[in-house]
Amino acid sequence: MKASFVIPTYKEPKQIEKLISSFLFVQSSVIEIFIVNGNPKDETSLLLAACKDDRVIELEGNPDLYWSGLVNIGLNYLLQRNEKPEFVFILNADVFFDCDILERFLKKAKTLEKFQFAGITISKGKIIASGAKVKSWVLTNIRHPLAGSLVENLAEDILIPVDYLPTRCLIFPFSALLECGVIAEKRLPHYGGDEEFTNRLRQYGYQPFIYTGVKVYLDASNTGTDVFHKKINIWKRLGSLFSIKSTANPVYCIRFVKMAYPWYAVPTGIILYLLRSILQILLGGRLLKKVSRKNETGFSGS
Repeated sequence: MKASFVIPTYKEPKQIEKLISSFLFVQSSVIEIFIVNGNPKDETSLLLAACKDDRVIELEGNPDLYWSGLVNIGLNYLLQRNEKPEFVFILNADVFFDCDILERFLKKAKTLEKFQFAGITISKGKIIASGAKVKSWVLTNIRHPLAGSLVENLAEDILIPVDYLPTRCLIFPFSALLECGVIAEKRLPHYGGDEEFTNRLRQYGYQPFIYTGVKVYLDASNTGTDVFHKKINIWKRLGSLFSIKSTANPVYCIRFVKMAYPWYAVPTGIILYLLRSILQILLGGRLLKKVSRKNETGFSGS
């Protein structure tokens, strides 16, 4: 098997249908597309059962799992069976693409032995956070190359080295799973799990790159409400702070720092993450983005 795609989803039939349609651009027959459904027997299951692309396979999750747990169902399935792929993709359900992403990634991969690539993510005509470059671990000074730039200004076929990646569209060799293990779902069940995982791969020698030759498009209708928007009541922002799905949840921010940061940067990293959480409550997330990253609209705060 050339490549296995792992795609976690929970009640997103429209997004899954659009993403599956994107695979018409992928010509290879030696791939598998695993849709890990967190709400099996639902509308998504009916959609997958009727799918005419025999490369698409549903794996059952359960509603108690979040992003990390659903991805791990797919990754553990690959680890436990006899037939192994050469490469593994992790895709989010809320993206789609219009090219043969497998062919483009593998063509570039021939130049490297140990790697991990993420494609450029585009939303509303602009590039959003597609990878994180750490300027200073101690000061939590992190930049997202190209974030906020217009698509028409993007240089083609360039590899941009970074320190860790999101997993909206990620590819890495299967050997990385054998060396590094799977997502840390118990400690980082939702946000932060992908960044800790790709940072861990880097520590094992799998250099992370943003690859400009592959573009994926974010389905903006499925991104949810920014609960830290300044127009939203401060009490609602405060109440959502400790949600598992909150990017500013201090519990998971601290865990991420302890797992991903160099030991010498952990104390300041924790302090700065907690400060960021307080500022998001007081200012609203979007205003904080403007203050802290100017044109970097993809600022994730990590």
